[in-house]
Amino acid sequence: MQICELLKSGYSKISLVKEAAFLDVEVILAYLLGVSKEYLLAHGDEEVSGEDALVFYSYADRIALGEPVAYITCHKEFYGNDFFVDKRVLVPRPETEMIVEMVIKFLEGVVKYVDGSQKLKLVDVGTGSGCIAISIAKHFQEYLDDPLDEVFAVDISEDALEVCKINIDQHGLEDKVQALQSDLLEFLEDGEVCDIIVANLPYIGEVENRFVEKNVEEFEPNLALFGGNDGLELYKKMFQQIREKEVKFKLMIGEFGFDQGEKMRELLSKYFEQDERGIEEDLAGIERIFFVKKKN
Repeated sequence: MQICELLKSGYSKISLVKEAAFLDVEVILAYLLGVSKEYLLAHGDEEVSGEDALVFYSYADRIALGEPVAYITCHKEFYGNDFFVDKRVLVPRPETEMIVEMVIKFLEGVVKYVDGSQKLKLVDVGTGSGCIAISIAKHFQEYLDDPLDEVFAVDISEDALEVCKINIDQHGLEDKVQALQSDLLEFLEDGEVCDIIVANLPYIGEVENRFVEKNVEEFEPNLALFGGNDGLELYKKMFQQIREKEVKFKLMIGEFGFDQGEKMRELLSKYFEQDERGIEEDLAGIERIFFVKKKN
């Protein structure tokens, strides 16, 4: 069977249940054949073996059932970087790149004012695949004045940290990013300085705000999805840890879910009343990211 025929039949199978089906079909066939998507389009009349065709159809069946393409290819692009992913971690979402962009903007401002003795520590809480911590660290890897001294990729899940370590090694950041198992910020000492805190914690509510697609709940790790009754229990716990441990930070940025903006504002007002704080919308106009900046 020719490449063009496989693409057409795969599209017919997947398009019945999923939008953007053609992109998924291209991705799985390119992955299977070890070629680029551009190659597929330029060589549509090339023959594919019967064995490869059977594997391709098995992939298409899995996608039709709702399994993320990234779990089939074990790859997902995030902020221009390639990450290894499997069923032990959530598939990185494009909207989460906002966290990376905001931290980089902040740090690029810091670069102008710090010298080698004043480098900063960043903690990524609920790191999963490590995509946030690694993307930030990699951005500054070639800087003569890298503002980051230590980067901690923290997760309570040992399985997730195994995936994170694969990505740390893959991006050559073994000397910069450390994967660490901890219940949120429990590992920090009282009064410890943690200049930048980023968090993409589970925020789907088990009772309220239970906005989750069926296939996401079925295929992705529930530990990384659900954040208590209203979806914000883990953020409340982390904020309380910051208060009790008197953690000293300059910037904190985190992601939350649909229709949680008002509750997040209440939490930020409760725990960080004296600090600059706010909420940013994503490209779809949905409130998505909160930030807290220390005034002192």
